[in-house]
Amino acid sequence: MKKVLVIGAGEYQVPLIKRIKELEHAVYCIDGNSKAPGLKWADAFKIIDVRDKEACLAYAEEIGVDAVMTYGATITLPTVAYIGKRLGLPALDEKVAEISKSKFAIKQCLASGGLNMAGDFFALRDASDKSNKAIRIPCVIKPSDGSGSKGVSIVTDERNIDAAIEYAFDSARFGEIYVEGFIDGEEYSAEVFCGNGQKYVYAIVKTTFYRDDNGDLHYGHRVPSGLPREIELDIENEVLKAVDVLGITMGSVNFDVIVSNENKKPYIIDVGIRIGQNLIASHIVPLSRGVSELDSIIQLSLAQKPDIEPKYKKCIATRLLIYTPGVISAIKDYSDLIGRYNIIDIVLRKGVGDVLKPYKEKSDSCGWVLTCGDTPEEAEANAEAAKHLLSDYIIIF
Repeated sequence: MKKVLVIGAGEYQVPLIKRIKELEHAVYCIDGNSKAPGLKWADAFKIIDVRDKEACLAYAEEIGVDAVMTYGATITLPTVAYIGKRLGLPALDEKVAEISKSKFAIKQCLASGGLNMAGDFFALRDASDKSNKAIRIPCVIKPSDGSGSKGVSIVTDERNIDAAIEYAFDSARFGEIYVEGFIDGEEYSAEVFCGNGQKYVYAIVKTTFYRDDNGDLHYGHRVPSGLPREIELDIENEVLKAVDVLGITMGSVNFDVIVSNENKKPYIIDVGIRIGQNLIASHIVPLSRGVSELDSIIQLSLAQKPDIEPKYKKCIATRLLIYTPGVISAIKDYSDLIGRYNIIDIVLRKGVGDVLKPYKEKSDSCGWVLTCGDTPEEAEANAEAAKHLLSDYIIIF
């Protein structure tokens, strides 16, 4: 039995904490929130701000930990790296961990490393800064430390610039936003895992996002991507180059990539030095590629050598459960649907009594449905059908 310290005990860390327990190790947690959901699974915990490196290190030394890690978040990475460095435990390099907190800093690093860039980009630290910058339309305005599309706007009209800046600052925890050129193209995610001196592109995931003729929003992902192999190779080369430029040698990296309609080049528009959300790491990668990023990061943190090589390719798709705004009055038992209609899993994020707002970000949905198929197109069609089927099980008024 090893002693494992997990920095953070929020929703994203719960799968890690539970898995460590399943592997029969002792798990210790740190979180600034005494009601963090992962704490109930811990053998012991301490309430400390996860950004307080010295206090967290003192707790790690008190325990005598064999490993320190986090999962699904970037705010905790600098503390993990700090403890790892001082206790001689496997962890990200401290410089990499620090840069992970700022998407703008990451973009600067990629630009200096020769990655594909679409025009100028610049940071704003106050709304008045825009008077000193030439904001060209169309553009994208986003927080430097955002996640889950919070605070992100695509601006196509100069009259909307001020509102987009205000919206971005509202979600910027550290008071910085940035502006970049808009790229007209198709969006994909690339999930990369590094370890054992190797790096693999586990999946290139196609993102589907559109409104139908009735105004209903359809949002989800699928693998394989359906792209021609030469474009997939361009994406793989770009993201692997980015991994090297950023100096990442351990763990998961998730990239959002736009393939330009104009020149078919891939442009990295976002980097998360963490697992991909939206079920990408938790469901899509293990089911489509036969590898577990969760188990691999635990093994790497314990100085073990995991088998990180992909095993196969299968067709998987998801749909975000976006329904008419209202209050959830009832949820019928849907357990009998799993294993039928090509439904692999249903992941609900809402319960009875919860309010569904008009969709702006992923937290405004009910959750996800995950399906399979013989082709990517069939898997995606199955996901659409499953989303429609589940609307009869989630009663909204």
